[in-house]
Amino acid sequence: MKRDIYSELQTWRASNRRKPLLLQGARQTGKTYILKRFGREAYRSVVYCNFEEHSELDAFFQRDLDPNRILTELGIYYDHKIRPTEDLIIFDEIQVSNRALNSLKYFAEERNDIHIVAAGSLLGLKLSTPGSFPVGKVNFRYLYPMTFLEFLQAVGDDRYRGLIEGITGIEPLSDAFHTHLIDRLRQYYFTGGMPEAVRHFAETNDAPGTREIQNEIIRSYQLDFAKHASSTDIPKLTAIWESIPRHLARENKKFIFSAVKKGARAREYDSALAWLRDAGLILWVDAAENDRLPLKHYADAVGFKVYVRNAKT
Repeated sequence: MKRDIYSELQTWRASNRRKPLLLQGARQTGKTYILKRFGREAYRSVVYCNFEEHSELDAFFQRDLDPNRILTELGIYYDHKIRPTEDLIIFDEIQVSNRALNSLKYFAEERNDIHIVAAGSLLGLKLSTPGSFPVGKVNFRYLYPMTFLEFLQAVGDDRYRGLIEGITGIEPLSDAFHTHLIDRLRQYYFTGGMPEAVRHFAETNDAPGTREIQNEIIRSYQLDFAKHASSTDIPKLTAIWESIPRHLARENKKFIFSAVKKGARAREYDSALAWLRDAGLILWVDAAENDRLPLKHYADAVGFKVYVRNAKT
């Protein structure tokens, strides 16, 4: 399926300020798919390194972070001589290897002729820890679930995307267009914008199957709690995650910790909320006292709402 971020990757490739690229995004938003497609179509070949699947890759970064030695050893490992500007190196699930993440600094400084993109589902957590990030040495992009315009393309309604993008003023659409787009918007809300769910719905129009895919994605998020969070935070993460629909159903009401668990206090759950935010799973939205700029100056850190993060903001 087509994703708007593809054109951003093409711009990155041609940019005179290109550095190693760090692609962030929640699990299942399609990071690996779009990077592999970009590599196949824009380069002669792809060197794909998945640090979660192949833990031995981390060993190439332990002795030192000399990019020339790392390139030589990766070339031997993959039986492929890596060519500057012609090959794309993908470091997938890079959050597993802190040394590989830090190596991006040296690739930027010493071998910026090598095109590298790194991706990870929980990079926000890794980057929030001290000493884990090559400051100023990478470019950033973020991959969100599909937008409504991307959804229209996926279901074969490219012309309606063009119609929407061509609107230059506030004017009503004809009833025929309006009715069709409202129906598509309802379908988009139902799929949630996750690429696998959208693809299945677009190909089969199978609502129960789409719901099953959504439940599998939610389950994979919960398994990440057990895999990556501290044991003391896991019950809190699960409780907050499962409480979000209840909170959102309470119209114009702020997030209340006692609604997560009776007797709960903010100081007990703050770290769990921060984990979910850094993992890219939720939006933590502060209330503002008024609508004057800058809004952050008028933010009320106590009065906030939590949303599942499913769109670009």
